[in-house]
Amino acid sequence: MRDFFENLAAKIKKEWFATLKNFGVKVKEEPKMITEQNKVYEVSLVPEVKRNMIKAMKFRNVMLFVCIVLASVAGGTILIMVSIWTGQNVTMGGQDARLKSMSDKINNYSSLSEFLTIQDQLGNISQINENKKVLSRVFSILSTILPEGPDTVSLSELSVDLSTNTLRFDAQADAKVSPYIDYRVLESFKKGLSLMKYDFGRYVDENGEEIPTMCIVETDENGNTLVDVEESGMTSNKYIYAYWLKGKKNCDPTRDDEEEEDEEKTAEEVAEEIANNGGEATKEQEDVDVEAEYEKRTKNLNEYAKGLFDQQIESGIPVTQAEVVKVYRSPRFSDWYKDGYMDESGIISGVPHFASDCITYSGSSSGGVMKWTSQNDCMLITEDPVIQDSSNGRDNTGSLVLRFNTSITLDPQVFMFTNKHVMAISPSGQNVTDSYRQIEGMFAERAADCADSDVVCTATSTGGDE
Repeated sequence: MRDFFENLAAKIKKEWFATLKNFGVKVKEEPKMITEQNKVYEVSLVPEVKRNMIKAMKFRNVMLFVCIVLASVAGGTILIMVSIWTGQNVTMGGQDARLKSMSDKINNYSSLSEFLTIQDQLGNISQINENKKVLSRVFSILSTILPEGPDTVSLSELSVDLSTNTLRFDAQADAKVSPYIDYRVLESFKKGLSLMKYDFGRYVDENGEEIPTMCIVETDENGNTLVDVEESGMTSNKYIYAYWLKGKKNCDPTRDDEEEEDEEKTAEEVAEEIANNGGEATKEQEDVDVEAEYEKRTKNLNEYAKGLFDQQIESGIPVTQAEVVKVYRSPRFSDWYKDGYMDESGIISGVPHFASDCITYSGSSSGGVMKWTSQNDCMLITEDPVIQDSSNGRDNTGSLVLRFNTSITLDPQVFMFTNKHVMAISPSGQNVTDSYRQIEGMFAERAADCADSDVVCTATSTGGDE
């Protein structure tokens, strides 16, 4: 009831003052000290100056707290950095002492210079192998490019420049028949050089894994390429092959010889063990005929491989268990295609073979018969041969010959050590691998120019223009 009457009195007072204002009476209103907010009345008893001072004190306290926190963090950071710095100094001091001790030991090592030299060379082995060239391939190439038959060319002087891959030689051409001095022999030799090609690659097993070069025998005891000749009706097929010494240590990619505990020891190892034991052999070593085993292993490698291979064939040993396997470099197209080892695109798989980096094969069916073609993109001679001079002469037997001097430039890949099983191929099909090759017959004593009094020599027809 009290609130009701208070509200009623205030309303009457308000309306009364409004009425007086309407009649032009000035009425002095009382200052408003009480504010109504949601029926809650607040009384402001604090002056404005004091309120500002209170706010300033609160701000000061906050800033003081923030400064204390920042100072604490900075102090902690400094302590951590000092600890790290001190620890690093202690560690570096210990390392300096250890390095000084090791340096003193190294400097006192008597063979330090030799060790550093060997270490440096070992680090360069890979680069050395990439840049290394094989000079001996010159003779296998010459064996192929020098013609065989009635027209012969022999060398009297040879110069090899591996930096430019150039061969320079003095030679003499002998036609063997009248006219003995015939420039047509020289022209035939030049044209044959321009058609020369070569091949290289790697031998792989049936899974395509590379067979190490040391495990391959490519030539017979005379250095001739191993070839199988098969007669088929009116035609004969030649298949170049090599022996894979599969049973030799580290020669089978599918076998880990390093982990074999019961590996058979060689005759040399047995003999060394006996010698180290004062010449007394154990019972196991007595059972090994060291002398016979050594003789067998030191025979001509090709003869040994061929003999063992023939024994395997006679005894019917499966290829997977054989110690020596015949691997064909020339594809056996019909057999491999029929057995599923070769498809029409020339891809070979599932049988040991030669993976060439130069030659590609392809097949096409015609009238139900598969015909195969090959493409060799590796040319042996990169520039036309240069004949610098030629003249009539006589060889050491007095026979009439044509003397000439020439230079030829070969593809750089021919001599690279990283390219294995290099084979030069002549247009006639004559080929020789980069294995050992007899060079007897390639060279002859230099022919002499015709003497002024040798009318027969000077007057002999050349049979053509130079």
